[in-house]
Amino acid sequence: MQASEATFRYTSAPERRERLLQFIGEQGYCTITELSEAFAVSEMTIRRDVLRLVEQGKVRGFRGGVGSLSRQDMTGSDYRLRDRKMADAKQAIARRAIELIEPHSVIAVDAGTTMHQMSELIPVDQGLKVVTHSFPVVASLVGRSGVEVECLGGLLHPESLSFDGPSTLAAISNLQVETFFLAASGLGERGAFCGNGFDAITKRALIGVAEQVVLVADSSKFLTPAMVKICDWDVIHRVVIDDGVTEDQERMLDQRDVDVVKVPVTDGRMAHEARDTVAVTADSSS
Repeated sequence: MQASEATFRYTSAPERRERLLQFIGEQGYCTITELSEAFAVSEMTIRRDVLRLVEQGKVRGFRGGVGSLSRQDMTGSDYRLRDRKMADAKQAIARRAIELIEPHSVIAVDAGTTMHQMSELIPVDQGLKVVTHSFPVVASLVGRSGVEVECLGGLLHPESLSFDGPSTLAAISNLQVETFFLAASGLGERGAFCGNGFDAITKRALIGVAEQVVLVADSSKFLTPAMVKICDWDVIHRVVIDDGVTEDQERMLDQRDVDVVKVPVTDGRMAHEARDTVAVTADSSS
């Protein structure tokens, strides 16, 4: 999460809090540490600003952070429900994403249903090291002696079946990976989004320690609302997506210098499934 110097040029505490409110609204959820670094002030100052905004009813405070969303919005949708959506596309996308992994590399695999599909296809004969905070990904790699797994522990969330929290972020800060395979709940011109603020923080941390970021997502994500921003397109190097992506969406990605790897999976049945996915997720995220 980066900001230009001009964005946060202010002359008074009230003006800083107005800028802070705008920034939180754009990101959806931020930690106190992130805000302190972005605004170049102490964490104590940020905590006072956040407390004032919470008291004014303009944001919601959480342990170690602040969000612009309701608590219901921050929880995200159930993993099992998401696992059934766009299943054929996810499998095809996962198979194509596996082909991008270099032998003897260190990769990070995000939490998410497509990532679980991907983990089950990871080869055991290429000397790979896999970093993940996803419980299903860890479970799928257990007993596969040819893959070294680094599990990022922390608080396990039953909705996403992923770990996060201070211990997760601390573990990530000591790592360096070659490729981070990123999952998202929603995509748009402003970047990638998810439905869980705590998960967004973990994703940003993994982006920060990766040499390159590969977004793995099905095309329905362009139609799915998700309110917590993960990142802008400028940090994503490549997108692996099914051929349900439109020409306008491809053009938008090309204008942002994002390499698009398009997987041929679309048929009439999948188009119908995509529409159903949007209807089901109108008030949730995946």
